[in-house]
Amino acid sequence: MIQQIDHYVIHHALQQLGAMQKQGRNVCFAINLSGLVIDTSVLLPLLENTIAEHQVNPNGIIFEITETVAVSNLQQAKAMMQAIKALGCRFSLDDFGVGFSSFNYMRELPVDIIKIDGIFIKNLDKNADDQLFVKALVDVAKGLNRQTTAEFVENAEILALLRGFGVDFAQGYHIGRPQPALLDTTTWSESVSK
Repeated sequence: MIQQIDHYVIHHALQQLGAMQKQGRNVCFAINLSGLVIDTSVLLPLLENTIAEHQVNPNGIIFEITETVAVSNLQQAKAMMQAIKALGCRFSLDDFGVGFSSFNYMRELPVDIIKIDGIFIKNLDKNADDQLFVKALVDVAKGLNRQTTAEFVENAEILALLRGFGVDFAQGYHIGRPQPALLDTTTWSESVSK
């Protein structure tokens, strides 16, 4: 059923994104994709039709794919990502730093954003090893012209460290907690440079 769930989420997310964009709101939605969605023969027509149906600016769509899914079939994942990026959508490599973890994947996959796994962020203010890893990852990502997002940002001290490292975006309870509905005042991801 995971493919049906993915398709349901994509359809409803793009419907809501299109409505918000028509209101003049400059928002982006990050949508997680499961490993079974890598087949472009089903996903690509669904995206093309849904984007057209709801008049969505595809630049506001960021698909998140986990590193382990991407590297399980690197060539198929790369082809799928390139086809979807041709529509104007972007990609984030989620959970980077766990699983197969290789900077080579950051270089090889056509991703726009590297999402640093929360395991390296949640104790960042207390763990010098995590600080070293995150700083190195951010430096490599910047060198490859990729943006970075840190998840599990739970306090101001962690956010301050991330700003110092040059991380682009942050997610976590310090930024905002999940809400039952999208609100005008809700910030789901904050630019760290603010």
